[in-house]
Amino acid sequence: MKMVQQKILLENKQYEIPYSIDQSKVVAAAEKALNKIEKNIDNYKNGFVESGLKYRFSSINQYWTHGMQTGCLWLAYEISGNKIFKDAAEHHFASYRTRFDEKIGMDDHDVGFVFSPSCVAQYKITGDEKARKCALDAAKYLYEKSYSKEGKFIIRSHVTWHTGGGCRTMMDSLMNAPLLFWASSETGNMDYHQAGVDHNKTTIDYLIREDASTFHHYQFEPQTAKPVRGLTLHGYSDDSCWSRGHSWGISGFPITYAYTHDDSLIPVHKDITYYMLNHLPDDHIPYWDYTFGQGSTQPRDSSAGVIAVCGMREMCKHLPDTAEQKAIFENASARILESTIANCAGDDYDEYDGLICHVTGALPQNAGIDACALYADYFYLEALMRYIRPDWKMYW
Repeated sequence: MKMVQQKILLENKQYEIPYSIDQSKVVAAAEKALNKIEKNIDNYKNGFVESGLKYRFSSINQYWTHGMQTGCLWLAYEISGNKIFKDAAEHHFASYRTRFDEKIGMDDHDVGFVFSPSCVAQYKITGDEKARKCALDAAKYLYEKSYSKEGKFIIRSHVTWHTGGGCRTMMDSLMNAPLLFWASSETGNMDYHQAGVDHNKTTIDYLIREDASTFHHYQFEPQTAKPVRGLTLHGYSDDSCWSRGHSWGISGFPITYAYTHDDSLIPVHKDITYYMLNHLPDDHIPYWDYTFGQGSTQPRDSSAGVIAVCGMREMCKHLPDTAEQKAIFENASARILESTIANCAGDDYDEYDGLICHVTGALPQNAGIDACALYADYFYLEALMRYIRPDWKMYW
């Protein structure tokens, strides 16, 4: 598979029209979201969400999404300054220490999703050395157990590596690699940094098609790690483009750029983002897979939209004003976020517990369809934060 060679043109011309979102809408949306979390703060502090329209809470910190629950609390604290959110987030720390020590949910690619918005965030915000140590321990484990030196990618599961099932990488891990970049910046261990660089390159080489759409997964041969073929888990088909997986790239590449300043990432990011924009419906809320377009009755995935907003906003920080895509990213981000506020955090707000609705978790597995999810909550709040405080220091 070749990395993207051609320049993807923006066909959806509405994103060329200057557009901005009124700051008062952003502030009001953030206040509404934070009020919802505060209203349920005891559950957020003492339990961990299991996704659905109405949230159920478990005492065990075990899923890939749980780091983003803690991340929501840190974002809420940074937005509001309200110590109730800080106390709840710090209360979670012991569960991350336990999670690492007992290796709960540590045997796959999602270690970064767990520890970046929780322990890394805690260290960045408070300077807590215990949180730093826990995050560094997690990064070391991710590198030693879930990074393939043969294939130069983060593997889906090191437990099933030699059976074929784990001999894959996936778009999601563009958001797990930042834990390695952060750990390298903290320790000076350049092996971590190089692993993150190599994972990004492998993703570009094999998971991005020539039209700038993306595979969800890519299969490699067990033992040799030679490339086999692209496929999906949560998308419509092996040849389609799963919208949330695509957005992990739109957000992940700019985070990598923040650590590496590798200019070769800029055109790749531009192409995959233009692919998304060319496939959005008129209301700017993605369908769960880009196989479906305007007028489809298929479920939406609002999380794919807000994840992309975060990525476009991050990349704009690194682009010169003369870059063609900068204004387009700014226009598109404003439209997507405004539509999300209006259509996914709207009149039925009390009927569900998430901060936004119309999220599709895994349609082929019949899981979380038109529901709420912690990752949607987190990236919605992060998107709002990026407008409220443009100089916000990311947790990734």
